[in-house]
Amino acid sequence: MRTSLSVQLALRFLKSKRYGALAKFISIATTSGICVGVCALILGLSAMNGFEKELNNRVLSLIPAGEIKAYDNGGFHNVDQDIETIRQTPHVTAVSPVISINGAFSSGTQFAPAAVMGIDLENEGKVIKLENFMNCRITVLNNDDELPKVILGNGIAKKLNLKTGDEINLSSINAEVANNGLSSVTVNTFRIAGIFKTGGQIDGNLAFINIESAREISGLSHPNTFHIGVDNMLEAREIINSATSYVRDAHDVSVWMDTQGKLYSDIHMVRTIMYIAMILVIAVSCFNIVSNLIMAVSEKRHEIAILMTMGASKKLIVRSFTLMGIFSAVRGCIYGTILGCLLSYFTPYVTSHFKQWFGIELLNEDIYFINYVPSQLQVFDVVIVVFCAILMSFLASVYPAKRASKIQPAQELNI
Repeated sequence: MRTSLSVQLALRFLKSKRYGALAKFISIATTSGICVGVCALILGLSAMNGFEKELNNRVLSLIPAGEIKAYDNGGFHNVDQDIETIRQTPHVTAVSPVISINGAFSSGTQFAPAAVMGIDLENEGKVIKLENFMNCRITVLNNDDELPKVILGNGIAKKLNLKTGDEINLSSINAEVANNGLSSVTVNTFRIAGIFKTGGQIDGNLAFINIESAREISGLSHPNTFHIGVDNMLEAREIINSATSYVRDAHDVSVWMDTQGKLYSDIHMVRTIMYIAMILVIAVSCFNIVSNLIMAVSEKRHEIAILMTMGASKKLIVRSFTLMGIFSAVRGCIYGTILGCLLSYFTPYVTSHFKQWFGIELLNEDIYFINYVPSQLQVFDVVIVVFCAILMSFLASVYPAKRASKIQPAQELNI
């Protein structure tokens, strides 16, 4: 019954028409500030979730969790044994032999340097999700034509002004010739079997060919790289170091964090900064509750004194004014949550059409891996934001509420 009475008193004080103009303004400012803070934090966190999702789905789809590269120009000599040893390591999901070639594609007078991956068509798809962003199936790389096939990154195709079905030349160094001390560049012609597009730098420096084609043009009899997939990308370095400890040939280990880790770290850094900044915004708004409640206490001193003479305890007064502050925050949280969720839902659509509507390019797809602001709304983030806002409003309401309970009824009613 007491809790019910404190709720009724809090709602009655909130709806009171005897508020002064300044008190009403501070009340509206408090609710609006909490609304804006909650909305901005939900929107920002949704954007960070979206960027992380796109990073995982796009960039990491074409990058293995880790690579092992042989120091020896002849590649790994115990391929089957090494693959079996790595595959049996806990948390390793797949291993694929690769012949990695550094070369340059050319068409006419245009050149484009690239890292060419000669892949095992059966195993590579288990390590990375090649076909997610390709306009073809990976099986098109089978050597069933007079010309070997290549799948180009969109950036290379765009730079050389080529499309699927066109011919392209690849200049590279043949390992056998290089080992004899007579370094020589060989030129091989490929037919473009497909194009992949993820956005960003990967499209401009990566291409895939069949491992058999790579063996012929490079002169390597053994793979010089192993691509490794793991079940926990954040623990990739520890897993791969453990997996490669038994590989006999001298090798170098690199993981996805070495090449794309900066982007991943930046996303998490921005998320942390956003948490701090937006929580501070909500805190400032919540502490406006202090001013609002102090003014409310000043205007309700007479009513508080009457309640206390009628038997209202100090705890009831504290609960009533604390609930009054919390209800103000809840109102702001409701508006902010609705607005933040709606904006998060429409953000990808609006930003993807921003250039079309206003002629302004928000993100250059040649630099970033996407050209719009992604968004992924998570219930956990919404709950945390709302909980923090309500918690801070509760803490901000305690002091004015205790101040209200210290009013002396005899002194107030004797005026």
